[in-house]
Amino acid sequence: MSVVPARGVPRPALRSGRWPLPGGRAAASSVRGIVQGALHVWGLGPAAASLTDRLAPLIQDAVARAGTRRGGSLVLRLELHEPVRLLLGEVLRPGGAPGAQADRGRNVAAVAVTYGRRPVRGDAGAWYAHVFVWPPVPGSAPSPGAPGGR
Repeated sequence: MSVVPARGVPRPALRSGRWPLPGGRAAASSVRGIVQGALHVWGLGPAAASLTDRLAPLIQDAVARAGTRRGGSLVLRLELHEPVRLLLGEVLRPGGAPGAQADRGRNVAAVAVTYGRRPVRGDAGAWYAHVFVWPPVPGSAPSPGAPGGR
């Protein structure tokens, strides 16, 4: 499905940011504050707390796993696509040239969260958030057709 903005309607500004994470155990502990601060500054209001609760632990896990496999610092990248209610979080290895291909090959993990409110009859609506993680968290069930799957 494609979303095409009406003529003359300005596109909302993309909200994104990059934060260097310290090496070692301090990296995972700083993630929650970064995510919460960014979502608050971006004006998500009451949704910021719930989205932080969904996104931060997954990014913390990715940072912790990356730290045990490979020493050194990491970069946290957040991107908010407000019209489609999509929040992206990436953990990257630092380095590389600036430009469109800068993040290619440096990705450690990515998390996407879609969120919103479903209308419910006679109610203000039910909050929802769907979370997608790449690569999948180790120890999760293999998908059908994958080696070791059903």
